Amino acid sequence: MRRFILSVLCLSFFVVPLLAEDVHLIPHPREVQVTGKNFSIDRNTRIELGNAKDSEDRFAAEQLAEEILLATGHRPSIGPLRGKTKNVIALIRADSNAASTRWLASRNISLEEKFDPEGYGLDVDSEGAVAGARTAAGLFYSVQTLKQLLVPDGNGRAHVQGVHIKDWPAMRYRGVHDDISRGPVPTLDFMKKQIRTAAEFKLNLWSIYLEYTFEYKSEPLIGPREGSLNAAEIQELVAYAKPYHVEIVPEQQAFGHLHHVLKWEKYSELAELPHGNVLTPTNPKTYEFIQRLYAELVPLFPSQFFHIGSDETFELGLGKTKDLKDKEGLGKVYFDHILKVRNILEPYHKRLMFWGDIALRYPELLKELPKDLVVMTWNYNPRENFDSLIRPFRDAGLDVMVCPGVNNWNRLFPDYNMALVNIRNFVRDGQQRGALGMLNTTWDDDGEALFNMTWYGIVFGAAAAWQPGESSIPQFQQDFDWAFYRNTDHTYAGVIENFTKIHATLSKAGVGDASDSLFWADYLTQDGAKNLKKILPVARDIRLLAEKSLESLASAPNANLRHPDTLPDLELAGGRFDYLGMKVQYASEMSNAYWDAYLHLGEKGRVGRDLSSLNNINGLVEDLRDGMTALRLKYQAAWLAENRPYWIGNILVLYDQELDRWVQMRQKLNDVRRGFNETNILPDPPSMGFYLH
Repeated sequence: MRRFILSVLCLSFFVVPLLAEDVHLIPHPREVQVTGKNFSIDRNTRIELGNAKDSEDRFAAEQLAEEILLATGHRPSIGPLRGKTKNVIALIRADSNAASTRWLASRNISLEEKFDPEGYGLDVDSEGAVAGARTAAGLFYSVQTLKQLLVPDGNGRAHVQGVHIKDWPAMRYRGVHDDISRGPVPTLDFMKKQIRTAAEFKLNLWSIYLEYTFEYKSEPLIGPREGSLNAAEIQELVAYAKPYHVEIVPEQQAFGHLHHVLKWEKYSELAELPHGNVLTPTNPKTYEFIQRLYAELVPLFPSQFFHIGSDETFELGLGKTKDLKDKEGLGKVYFDHILKVRNILEPYHKRLMFWGDIALRYPELLKELPKDLVVMTWNYNPRENFDSLIRPFRDAGLDVMVCPGVNNWNRLFPDYNMALVNIRNFVRDGQQRGALGMLNTTWDDDGEALFNMTWYGIVFGAAAAWQPGESSIPQFQQDFDWAFYRNTDHTYAGVIENFTKIHATLSKAGVGDASDSLFWADYLTQDGAKNLKKILPVARDIRLLAEKSLESLASAPNANLRHPDTLPDLELAGGRFDYLGMKVQYASEMSNAYWDAYLHLGEKGRVGRDLSSLNNINGLVEDLRDGMTALRLKYQAAWLAENRPYWIGNILVLYDQELDRWVQMRQKLNDVRRGFNETNILPDPPSMGFYLH
């Protein structure tokens, strides 16, 4: 009897269908039933198209064929629909022909006439898979889901998890804003990689942030040739993005954030303040200048949108515009400029986008704005509610896009404690208020940020904008490793979680999160010693979290992973976190050792041992030098994997200065040791940078 009961229990276990949460998809489909009727792929599996002559559908099929090749080692054939359904993956446009309609109906894939143009239906059973959509974009997105459902079985075989899905996006526009004007300027190849990866997660908008990094023929002083996009590159990128259903939107600042233009003497008459950041609206030549820029740039982008920036115009009214501000009010001056730029764009038939931070200060003027403007309302904090940043614009009849951020700027690694809550809540509230979409932002304020560290936040933004309502952060964390890397455990999400714990640990210590400024700080100064005292109690925790992550990365199997090019960036981040903790610990240990020597000058052996711990081979100073040398090489490699060489010298000089600090300290300690051997005297500790003991 016991054996019978055990058999029944085992049988029950194996026939229970998988739950929806057992399918690791990002974004998670709106309607999904997991049947457990998996479809096995072998060398005879075919991909068939409802319209095999359609180039867009063919492109989507090629994407799927490439994924099958990576999973099995063999590439399936692609051809038109045949009569047989067994061992076939069919990609079908609804109503393309009678046969297509029958195929969809046989799988209970219902795509009513008003079904979302980016939506799709998908059915997988043991015989094959059928995906249907009304548009090329919808069919492309069905393929992105199929790719994540494809599980390698080994020995040249794989299976597609058995599901029935009906899915469509919650927001029409789901985008990313990439800052390429604060240091890193990506290569064209890397920008293509960004587009491919974004499209995998059903993002459809990519905004390029420009202050001065475009090669203007009419204004050749503005864009450095070694660090600017040119017209041919943009045209190539736009064409590349089209079959991925990604719309490229340029943002060329037309008000503030233009210091790298206004620092040139030629343009000084256009500046609100001498060599400042803001264009003055009082000079007619300002609008002639904008018109020349836009005449070159705007026609390169077929997008219906054009972003003019216009945020943080803090200098406005402090210089040449002061009298006009006093007469008409700052709000009117600001909006008049926006309207003049709108008129410049009007012949190009573009919808003008602009940042909403300044406009939000003048709610009484919002109803006077033309309704074709799109307000890009932004905030990067993890607030509980963002209604106050959305409602004023919606009440004025204006379209908005919500713009959260991945909190990557000025940090060793993005602070996802802040970013995920910011993205989740802002997008949720945007959906409730009828926002057009989301533009998730990256910024490179101090020039050090590397884009490959931001994918975790970018992919979560893609999920939040596609999925209705409030997206689940725990569910995303469970799904990330498989969806992004095709990794079967949670190694990489775990590494990122360790990094977020380091941010939280430092914040709790009272020094903010893990900023670049903490990394570069000199803790052997009086000011540095203040933060040293705060960080020292948690330095060991920081190092253990960083080293746990480095161990995980080193031991994780990396064969057949997707996006393996992001792994060196995780290793770099782990190394930098560990160095920060080490530098704090070593600054304390060096100080303690030197003070011990200084307070026991009569014990020559003791003094010698103390100084040796600082400066011998394998001493503390050498450890810091060696660690910085290794990090410099890793950072340079990670930068050049993404970006042009332009600007990197401004960052590598920081590594060189840090290295020089330890080289100089080693020499200084050698001199001190020789002096002690001759005089039995040591310089006082503060003169050496040692303030704690």
